[in-house]
Amino acid sequence: MHRGAFLIIACIFLFSCSDPVSSPGDKVTATDQEQIIDRGIVHWKSFLTWDEETITEAADSRLAIFPISICLSEAGEEIIRDLKTLNPDLKIIGYLGMLSITELFADTATVLQNTPFEMDLHLIARSHWAWTTTGDTLSMWPGSIFLNPFTDGELDYDFIEDLVDLIETYQADMPICLDGIMHDYFMYRPYIAYGFEDVITGDIDLDGNGILVADDAIERENFLRWQIDYAAEISERMGSDFIQIGNGRVPQENAELAGVLNGIFYEVFPNMRWGLTDREGFQLLLQNQQAGYLSEACGRTWSILTNDAVEYNNYFCLVSSLLAGCLYTEIYDRPVFSGWRLDITPGSIRSDLITEGSEDSILTYSRLYSRGEARISFADYGGRIETDFIQYNTD
Repeated sequence: MHRGAFLIIACIFLFSCSDPVSSPGDKVTATDQEQIIDRGIVHWKSFLTWDEETITEAADSRLAIFPISICLSEAGEEIIRDLKTLNPDLKIIGYLGMLSITELFADTATVLQNTPFEMDLHLIARSHWAWTTTGDTLSMWPGSIFLNPFTDGELDYDFIEDLVDLIETYQADMPICLDGIMHDYFMYRPYIAYGFEDVITGDIDLDGNGILVADDAIERENFLRWQIDYAAEISERMGSDFIQIGNGRVPQENAELAGVLNGIFYEVFPNMRWGLTDREGFQLLLQNQQAGYLSEACGRTWSILTNDAVEYNNYFCLVSSLLAGCLYTEIYDRPVFSGWRLDITPGSIRSDLITEGSEDSILTYSRLYSRGEARISFADYGGRIETDFIQYNTD
């Protein structure tokens, strides 16, 4: 998702809202909760446009992912308090860059006042900036600064301690604001994004041994080791019910990392920009959601499907989530929450996943609910040919 510098802008915009939201609507009752399907919010902007109606709609979800600097701010806390008044079971997840920070405005005093977590993170990270072999600041995409997990050629575990100390301190001071973290994103190696190579000069050699990371298997192994150990330290310090969700390819392929995490963020599902067919992406989802791959937190796992603003894909994410037992989000035009539009009432689960057919003809996956049936069919070439929730007439 790589939103880069605009997250800081979004944080500043947040505080121009002069009329705080108050007196939200009626609380969600236990009966209502039983009817809420597993929806999740993905919202990369400020709460500037949110009103009482938006908050009420947003509370009709299991989980909400906001930039961590907005979560851990006074204005963000006010909105989150209203959301949790409506739905005490709603989990708030802070979006946090993995070994990456965003550039700060020159007006750092405003950042310090309004989004102090962002400033404190920069203070911890300032001695860990990554540099290319020509001394250029390593940046994977515009507006970002990459961080180096190595110090003097060795993995820096004091850096992990400092980062987790920061999260733990803010969590203690603002416990209502953060139920977990979404890491964006775990990776096998750092890189410079396509189209940005001409801006950044030099190559990548994070451990400084003279061998470029592309040719250094040990450096890549250690680079991934630091990320896994970082997530493990968060779990150890914050407790097993502090939710960790991982974006990227690694948590979908690496069982050790997945065992530390509680969910996977499926960006641009089902293809994930990897050239997968719809069927391959869906089957990978099913594989990842099998019992024992991810660890549970708060009684379940927390994977979420998103389509990165591709409107036609919202329904596919919804039905896929019903089949796989995870969450979905709805995105229209841009990655901000603008209200729920898909309206189905599946009811309770009445069957395990049902598989019919074969990959060389038509392959169908279905699952029965008390109020209907979720179905997806794929053609032999891997494309989807049917996506539906067949609502039963319960009158």
